Amino acid sequence: MHSTIKAFLIFIGIAISISPSFAQTIGSKVSFTAADGKTYTGIIIELRGAEYKIKYDGIDFAAWLIREQFNLVNTNIPSATQPVNTVANTTKPATQTVEAIFEYGKQKGWTSVQQESRFRTYINQYTEADKKRGADFFCQANTLAARFFALKSILCGDSYEVIQSFITDMNRFSETYQLEKCLVTNRRSIIQQWELSCSVTTVQTYLADLCPRYAWEVKEIKNYDVLANDPNHPMAQQQKELLEKYGGLATPRGDFSGKSIGILGPLNEYVGRVLDVSFRTVQITEPLQTVFGKIRTMLDKGINVPLLISFVGSQGKHFILTMRYRNTANGYQYLIYDPWDGVCDYVNESTIVNGSLAPLLIRSKITVDYYYTTE
Repeated sequence: MHSTIKAFLIFIGIAISISPSFAQTIGSKVSFTAADGKTYTGIIIELRGAEYKIKYDGIDFAAWLIREQFNLVNTNIPSATQPVNTVANTTKPATQTVEAIFEYGKQKGWTSVQQESRFRTYINQYTEADKKRGADFFCQANTLAARFFALKSILCGDSYEVIQSFITDMNRFSETYQLEKCLVTNRRSIIQQWELSCSVTTVQTYLADLCPRYAWEVKEIKNYDVLANDPNHPMAQQQKELLEKYGGLATPRGDFSGKSIGILGPLNEYVGRVLDVSFRTVQITEPLQTVFGKIRTMLDKGINVPLLISFVGSQGKHFILTMRYRNTANGYQYLIYDPWDGVCDYVNESTIVNGSLAPLLIRSKITVDYYYTTE
């Protein structure tokens, strides 16, 4: 196993329990009670964080609902927390080439320029016979998504022995479950368990975004996204170990007597080695619109960008992670991860310029002081 990933994993010997989740996906049929008191049915046509866009049956109308507002109708979809019945389940995808597996992930938006370059280096060193053996290995996975997640983890430095076990684990579950556990850009993500561990929690999330196998192991831990208030919780232990490794001191949330650390040390040691890059700190002295132009350039390359923000009227500072962006009718929006609440959501650039991260961290006015770049 790649040393930079192995150093993150202290879960060996810890019993894993999986929290139940709802097996909803685009195309699922649902029923719900509308504002007029009537019951309607519809189809999920789009996902946005914790919200689901429902297209009404028989009516040219759609509405955004949260999970509690509807029920799943097509119960033939496998439960995300139950092992897949391989007899009743859909036919296993046909064997693909390694190139086709990577291309599938690329079409889904799960790759980057940097990762594609790494893949080309990886694939070009093998003979056709090697490629055939590689394809046979990845095609042990029972879904197209699982095959890509296995390949992407290899590109991060995992060994084939580790990925063999990862494939076996993934094959026990539906693709819906695999997507939920291998992607960290959905709304619920890793939460910081200590008052001053935002730096290392941001690095954990960054690494999980790069390596699906690591994301899987994190998300298999009960309450990875909930404040456990337990120093023996696996995520609390990992964050404490990392914080103290770089000279910090972990204290419970609400206790400010601990010691914070900068992000550059763990960022370069773990993420930098996986990406083969070196990060540096840049103090923001230019207009934020100019800075975000540079951040978009980084994101285009598949390099997530940590930010250090300050809370106006206090001494408080906090690390967050910019992970994706999109251009909308209202301007650029950025998918930002906040370790304090353990969530990801899109934030308008104009909102950030005006000193807010709404819908994240809505309690405080903020300034953006530093960003971390490889350029």
